[in-house]
Amino acid sequence: MLSSSLAQQLQAELKGATVLTPGSEGYEESLKRWSETAEKRAGAVAQVTTPEQVAIVISFARKHHIEQVVRGGGHGTNGASSTEGGIVIDLSKMNRVTVDPDNMTITAEGGCLWKHVDEAAGDYGLAAVGGTVNHTGIGGLTLGGGYGYLTGRHGLVIDNLLKVKLVNADSDIVTASPEENPDLFWALRGAGASFGAVVEFTYRAHQQREPVWAGMAVFPLHKLAPIVKFANDFAHSANPDASFNFGFTTPPHAPGPMLVTLGFYNGLGKDGKRIFAPLFEAGPAFQNFGPMPYCKVNALLEESAGHGGRKVIGGAACAIPFAPEFYEEIKQDLLSFIEEVPAAKESLLVFELVHHGKVQEVDGSATAFANRGPYYNAVCMTKWNDPNDDGKCRDFTFRLKEKVSEHLIKTSDVNPESIGKYLNYNDLTDGRSDEMFGSHDEKLVALKLKYDPTNVFNKWGAVTAAAVEQNHGYNTMNLKPRQIAVE
Repeated sequence: MLSSSLAQQLQAELKGATVLTPGSEGYEESLKRWSETAEKRAGAVAQVTTPEQVAIVISFARKHHIEQVVRGGGHGTNGASSTEGGIVIDLSKMNRVTVDPDNMTITAEGGCLWKHVDEAAGDYGLAAVGGTVNHTGIGGLTLGGGYGYLTGRHGLVIDNLLKVKLVNADSDIVTASPEENPDLFWALRGAGASFGAVVEFTYRAHQQREPVWAGMAVFPLHKLAPIVKFANDFAHSANPDASFNFGFTTPPHAPGPMLVTLGFYNGLGKDGKRIFAPLFEAGPAFQNFGPMPYCKVNALLEESAGHGGRKVIGGAACAIPFAPEFYEEIKQDLLSFIEEVPAAKESLLVFELVHHGKVQEVDGSATAFANRGPYYNAVCMTKWNDPNDDGKCRDFTFRLKEKVSEHLIKTSDVNPESIGKYLNYNDLTDGRSDEMFGSHDEKLVALKLKYDPTNVFNKWGAVTAAAVEQNHGYNTMNLKPRQIAVE
């Protein structure tokens, strides 16, 4: 717990940065997160502007045995960017983006949102592989792997990550890349923020045509069968320049749950219309497909995935063929839950069909990311308002995502042992790094012991001292690495 005297001492050491404490102007606003379940009352919020200031906070927290956490976009639901009584390293003022069109790179500070990157790159006719919601922070999405609209053509976000600058557990500012600290760079690409506070990302840029063709279409629930048929046909087409999401939620301003879809085509409108023609033939109640700048595509979900309310996310994998009867069953599960908790009507279950060919081209051992396979992501986001409903909402999310996962194992040819978990969609975990990272677990544990043996970075990503103790029997007060080869 940070005392007022220590908070004053921190402010004195952090020249040029703002330190917010309970009662100070801006403190309450600084605690807000995308989900209210992730909000905690910090002892201090250090709004840093340089890597050197980040290093000072980490050193200060270690010296005084105070918990520190890093806030990038604050978009998770597991509270990893918050602390009760500790120090938040708030990177939100570190949001500068530098585009180098000659070398085709985009360098963004750790506090950037994807909106900052999309718009800066768009000014040069370029794009980075980013997320699908533009108010998401770049840090969390990148360190967890990162899927986006351009993944089908260019791979994951981490497959386009060239290097990072981070502050490590010893408060040193270091670079991780294929040439510098390559083992650390391997771990950072998929294992979350368990190894340092990343203050700068450098991405490979891609030429981006404008406009693209995209939009949303909303259908009444009874039209599920033709939408599932379209999803199967779309997946079989394996078009790397197109993506399609479908699922269930109550859209903004709608009276109740509906079937929602989102399509994207990185090409000419006439080709996009041809690809999605069968979708329109199903007769949407509303659709807004059309040409738009690429940076606007990432804003399509801005309202439905907005800030506020209590939320929890659970992820699963799915694969073709999509069976209409199964999707009818989980639709009924969602409707029954909303009837039980009416305030949860904005909850959603979405299946994301992004072509996975480029993702699979990268060898599974090349990064810590353990989710490369011939399947797609499904995400269940439960949203509600009353803290008294926390338990039942978390339980429902867990049950629903497990049901989707079990269906994949029962009905597809995918080897169950090859199915990893997408870290960014798995806030409901038991902390087991072996389940999250599979065959990468031992190497990650060894790297954790090498780079952060005292577990400074312990809030997100499962590679923590607790996971080490749970999985491997170490005493977390005196961690000693096994003889594990670390490349």
